[in-house]
Amino acid sequence: MTSIRPDATWLLRSIREDDLDGFEAIVGHAAHGMTSLPKDRALLAGRIQASVESAQFPPPPMHEASYLFVLEEAETGTLHGVCGCYGAVGGAIPYFAYRVDRIRTGEAVGMPRDLPILRVIEERSGPAMIGSLLLNPEARGHGVGRFLSLVRFLFIAEHRHRFDERVIAELRGWIRPDGSSPFWEAIGQQFFRMSLPEADMHTHLIRGFVHHLLPREPIFIDLLPEEARNVIGAVHPATRAAMRILELEGFELAPWIDPFEAGPVMIADVDHVRSVKRSHVVTLVADASGGPLGEGGFTTPAMVTNRGLSEFRATLAPVRWRSDSEASLPGHVMDLLGVGIGDQIRACPLDKVPARAATHTRAG
Repeated sequence: MTSIRPDATWLLRSIREDDLDGFEAIVGHAAHGMTSLPKDRALLAGRIQASVESAQFPPPPMHEASYLFVLEEAETGTLHGVCGCYGAVGGAIPYFAYRVDRIRTGEAVGMPRDLPILRVIEERSGPAMIGSLLLNPEARGHGVGRFLSLVRFLFIAEHRHRFDERVIAELRGWIRPDGSSPFWEAIGQQFFRMSLPEADMHTHLIRGFVHHLLPREPIFIDLLPEEARNVIGAVHPATRAAMRILELEGFELAPWIDPFEAGPVMIADVDHVRSVKRSHVVTLVADASGGPLGEGGFTTPAMVTNRGLSEFRATLAPVRWRSDSEASLPGHVMDLLGVGIGDQIRACPLDKVPARAATHTRAG
C-alpha cells in the first residue's frame, strides 16, 4: 500500500490514454456493486477512449458524451481516485429504472386498496448523470473524498451546454458481502437467468442487454419476498456519506430505483446544485500584500479549476478574493493548474459539512 504524505497536493485532471494501468489499479479496489467500472482492462480502455473523444469539438450528442477524471497525488504522479459524469442518459437505447408507484383497486365494491407496484420507466433524452466515483482506501481520510465528488459540478457548470438540465446520481443499493442481492434474486434473476455480477458485466458487453430482456409489466411489491421488499430504495452503508453530500448539494430522492439491486436514485436541477450556483469565474491578479497564506482574506480550502475541457485540471487551494471578478492564488497552485496572471479560473468555496444533515434511506 502506497504511503501518502500528510501535506500531499491533489490534482484532479481529465483522464488520458496512458492512465490505463493506474485506472485499472483503482478499479481493482472496488467492492461489489460498482457497475459502471467493470474489472476488465479492455472495457476500461474503452471508457478512457470515450472520455477523450467526448471532450472534442464539436461536442458529441449529449447521450453519447461521458467524461472521466482521475485524482493524482501531484508529488508522485500516483493515481488514487476517479470520478465521472455523463451528458445525458438515453438515446437509441433508453435509460431504465423502476418507478415506485401505486395503483388503485376495489372502489367499485366499496373496498378501495392502494397496491404498491414497480413500474418500468424509459428515459431517452436525459437527464445528465454523475457516477464512477472511486477513491483508493489509502487516500481516505486525507480530505479529498468530498472534493472528488463535488468538483464534477464545476466541470458541468463550465461546459453547461454539454449537459442536460437535470442530473441524477444512482446510489449503490443494499447487497450482501458476497455481492448477491435479495432484490435481484426475486426479480432480475428470474428473467435474466444469471447472477448479478454476470448481469452487470453483460450490460457492458451487449448493447441493449437490459432493454431487450427486462419485461415492461408492473411488478406487485407485495408479491416479493420480505427480504427483497425491505431493500427497495435502501442505500448501501458504504454509500451513505456520498448520499449526504448530494443532499447538501440540493439533490432529492427520485421515485426511481435501480432495476438490478434496487438502489435509490437522486435527482436535481443542474442550475440549482449548490456547487454550480456558488462557483464563479474570476480573473487572476497579482497578490500585492505579500502576506502569508491564511491571512488577509485567504479562504481554505476552495475548489479551483482551469476551465479546461480536454485538459481540465482542478485542485483544492487557498484563494484570496479581491472582488466578485478578481482573485489571487499561490504561485505553486497556478503552476499546477497551468494558469497565470490575467487568466481566468472557476472557483467555489468548499465549506465544512454541517454537523447534522438528514439522510434518507428509502425511495418512494
